[in-house]
Amino acid sequence: MVQLLCSNKVYEKIKQELVKYQIDIKQDSDLVLVEKGYDLPSGKLSVVFDAIDYMDVIKLLVSGIREDIHYMNTLTGLSDNKFVVIEPRDVLYLEAGSDGIMAYTKSNCYSIKETLQYYENLWVVKGFLRINKSQLVNLLHVKEIIPWFNSRYVLRMDNNVELEVSKMYSKKLRNTLKI
Repeated sequence: MVQLLCSNKVYEKIKQELVKYQIDIKQDSDLVLVEKGYDLPSGKLSVVFDAIDYMDVIKLLVSGIREDIHYMNTLTGLSDNKFVVIEPRDVLYLEAGSDGIMAYTKSNCYSIKETLQYYENLWVVKGFLRINKSQLVNLLHVKEIIPWFNSRYVLRMDNNVELEVSKMYSKKLRNTLKI
């Protein structure tokens, strides 16, 4: 549970995200998220953030406070009218398409709920990285990184599928992998 000290507009955005991760907003919480420009409460742990970077605060909370929750460590996918519980380490990549979000493993693909943004926030600490607007990749399953034209890359996965890193996400890939 957290307390929020911010503008009404930012409050609504953060509240909407916190609901997804079952994090309660309470005025008497010892942890306070404070938008830059607001006074810091005394005697409480405060995290100060710029309004434009509110999603970074959500990532911080999800990766730190909620690390022990089981649902972060598994994924439930649907294939052939059967549900399967999958560990993040077995997922090669997630992809958003016309049929919804799909999780790809070495042996199968599964229909899953939630959004790419949800898994990106939740699994960034597990080595998942957004590579374009519709794909999130598990860096542990990247076999080769091939430089491509126009400052882009192609990632060859363990199952020999090739995924293109868009120009917009190439810089984050280079920074993450220090290439």
